[in-house]
Amino acid sequence: MFNQIRFQKIRHAGHLGVALALILGASMLVTGCSGSGDSSGTTSAGSNLLALNLPDSLTGGTAAGGAVINSPRSFVPRAMSVAKSSNGTGEPCFFSGVEDDDVFRNGYRMSKFMISAIATWTCLADTIIDLSDVVVHDGTIQESDNDTTAANYKADEPTHYSVTEDSATQTTVRLYYGYDRVTPPTSGDSPDFFLSWDEAANGDITGRMVVNAGMIDPANRDPEDPTSMRIDFNYTDSAKLADMFLRFDSGNPWADGLRIEVTKDLTVSPLGQVYTARGLMEMKAQFAPVAGISELPQLRMYTVADRLGEGAAVAEFVDVSLPLEIDAVSGDHLGNYLFDKTDIYFFDADQNSATPWDWIDKTVTDSQYRGGRNLVTMSTTDIIAFLGLSPSYFSGTECANVGDDCTAMLNAVFADGFAGQEQNQGSDPMDWRSTAITSPDYLLSVYPNGADWVGAFDMSFNP
Repeated sequence: MFNQIRFQKIRHAGHLGVALALILGASMLVTGCSGSGDSSGTTSAGSNLLALNLPDSLTGGTAAGGAVINSPRSFVPRAMSVAKSSNGTGEPCFFSGVEDDDVFRNGYRMSKFMISAIATWTCLADTIIDLSDVVVHDGTIQESDNDTTAANYKADEPTHYSVTEDSATQTTVRLYYGYDRVTPPTSGDSPDFFLSWDEAANGDITGRMVVNAGMIDPANRDPEDPTSMRIDFNYTDSAKLADMFLRFDSGNPWADGLRIEVTKDLTVSPLGQVYTARGLMEMKAQFAPVAGISELPQLRMYTVADRLGEGAAVAEFVDVSLPLEIDAVSGDHLGNYLFDKTDIYFFDADQNSATPWDWIDKTVTDSQYRGGRNLVTMSTTDIIAFLGLSPSYFSGTECANVGDDCTAMLNAVFADGFAGQEQNQGSDPMDWRSTAITSPDYLLSVYPNGADWVGAFDMSFNP
């Protein structure tokens, strides 16, 4: 019986893993082009105008080769690619992030996966900025060599593009998809990819990238994929900030939006809090809907790192439902729970070491029993003995009635590496990282205006 409990604990943790589809469904917007970079995550190609030079511990490092789906190369007109290739510099914009599907194993892996998206797209933006130098800047909409009537036509590559000098300091690149050569896009048509940047006289750089993913190869889109993406850039002599907004398709049953913000502080010691990353996912439903739970979950992330890549990540799962079925055949069920969980992970710059972490601490901070408990072949005494709970745990005011606090039990469930997560280990090193994550400043909204998606993905930018 005890082995059954252990097995089902792991199996039903998969309800949390359903969230993986929300982020992996965004793969078309977070994977990059193959190439290589140095150990700090910098790249050798492109203008490096928007590069954040993120350390490998935050991005997973650059990776060569491998198949990528709808890679950013697809967004670059072939005419530009040919010019780029002739320079022999390549497109080093593929960052490993997390190289398997287990993104939610800990808060650090969640952070690394999302931060790699920022690394990919700032690199891509620099590549496009560099490529734009080799084409005319008069706003003329030009054909790429991706012809809709050709046998080798690719619906996920642009058919037309233009580059415009909006002012002495601002340049805009527009890419168009799916147009034939008989009826090409005109200046009145909205592009599907938009990048505009402004280099002010004082050296400040602002910009915006917008992708209308819903119109790029629509016949092959997954209805759970993101439909739109936007990144705002704001770089000064004291800080660089890249702020990404992803809106999921209405067909996605769980997620509405995802926001990832990365800041690089240029004024602090390189051995202090140089990088700060924040993430927030706006949900439409629970990963595992159960009776008695109407709350919507939230996933939020806060990560800090020094220039070399040593840092800490804290992730919070808030108002998440968890059904604990012991055995579907016998009908044994430990009940449904709503819980909050904090996941702390202190990581080293050297991810190749035998112990790339200093401290791992996963704690359920709040919970409620919401009903559904049904023990048929087992008894509460069995559960109490297996999890090491107090003898009266399932009676009186302890985790017996709907609304009771069951935090002690859930922490016992998570303690031995629930769902393949690492066991808690190590100790707080009590260094700058401990101070930095004491009171995480989480993002409050996934929306650029703080309220909704209205105007969020307009193909325009005014410095």
